[in-house]
Amino acid sequence: MKTKPNKIKFGFYVSCIIALLILSGYLRDTVFKTINALLRAWDLDQDYFLPPFLSFLENYQYETLENLKWLLTLIFSLLYLILTIFSIKLFLKSSKYIKIAIFTYLGIIVISGVFILIGLCFNSIAQKMYEFARYLMGMAQSPIILMILIPAFKLLEKEKNKTV
Repeated sequence: MKTKPNKIKFGFYVSCIIALLILSGYLRDTVFKTINALLRAWDLDQDYFLPPFLSFLENYQYETLENLKWLLTLIFSLLYLILTIFSIKLFLKSSKYIKIAIFTYLGIIVISGVFILIGLCFNSIAQKMYEFARYLMGMAQSPIILMILIPAFKLLEKEKNKTV
């Protein structure tokens, strides 16, 4: 009798994680595209009409919006890390895998930071370094890492069980 409520609870948690992944992806995409479009409009001295829920952004300075994008990058990366941790707890129940996930995210952030610093030091390659750092941080702000880690950990568990 206990298995049916557990399956319902499990299904509910999986549904919640999927919904949060979709909603956070949509929110992130909308916010970043809006900020980028607003900055581009200001660069071209054009008007840009913001969605009502983001209209407060036009009160900020150009530099503030650029800095806000950096902050939002870290916030969304943290959100996806949290969703990854909850998913690992749900599917695998292993603190070892949670540590690996945390170090994966930290590694991506540190490597991206190193590329940004290299770009700041060497102006000739700044654009390439920024593009690569942006690509890596894009992975940290999406479910890609989760989609790689969970199957990898599941395969590792399967292989462990074969040898035991």
